[in-house]
Amino acid sequence: MGSAANAQSAQPSGASTAPVRVAVFDFDNTLIDNQTGIIFTRYLLDKGYVSHLTVAKVIGWGAKYFVRLPVKQNRVREYIFSELTDLTPAELRVLSKDFHDTVLMRHYRQDALKELEKLKRRGYTTLVASATFQEIVDDVAEYLGMDGAVGTVMAVDSTGHYTGKVAGKAVQGEDKLNAITLWADEHLGAGRWELAYAFGDHHSDIETLDAARHPAAVNPCFSLWRHAKSAGWPILHWR
Repeated sequence: MGSAANAQSAQPSGASTAPVRVAVFDFDNTLIDNQTGIIFTRYLLDKGYVSHLTVAKVIGWGAKYFVRLPVKQNRVREYIFSELTDLTPAELRVLSKDFHDTVLMRHYRQDALKELEKLKRRGYTTLVASATFQEIVDDVAEYLGMDGAVGTVMAVDSTGHYTGKVAGKAVQGEDKLNAITLWADEHLGAGRWELAYAFGDHHSDIETLDAARHPAAVNPCFSLWRHAKSAGWPILHWR
């Protein structure tokens, strides 16, 4: 377990209560069997919100990301939102809910849902953390009865419309672990929680998995599989 998790589980002087145990689930290819960015872009294309060119850009970016070519994390999200600047967050939430109920519902991994329910019964605080958009993971957390959601936030201008830019950083790699830490410190209290379980499929999840007391690689890409084998982490094959 990494030093970040040790710091998280440290108790304030004189505290007698055990830290809150947090279980974090990645979303794409972990809780679901697909890539949200691609299927959400196709959904938006069908609804007339984005162009075929944007779909092609997103697919091209995803192919580079899959084989670990250099990519800018914010760019793929900005491809999509550059065509959504007429929308307000309230309007996007309506679209996001419909996307969840008509598309994402078909993609949940049953093994993931069983593991989630087991940890909830055992009293763990459960969190979905993903580079996909905050509105989408909010719907996921609500539907699955999870305690929270951490996703990439898109910027809004003074008129209440999206600017097409990422607000801050995409929730990837070290920035994912930082976002999880910020959420837990805010909701559970700094020094009053520990990252007990973490599940992820991609090499960009390594920082979060390394910080967990019980990390697991789920249907991992080759680079995460290799890292998990070297670190002695469980490798799970969820359906």
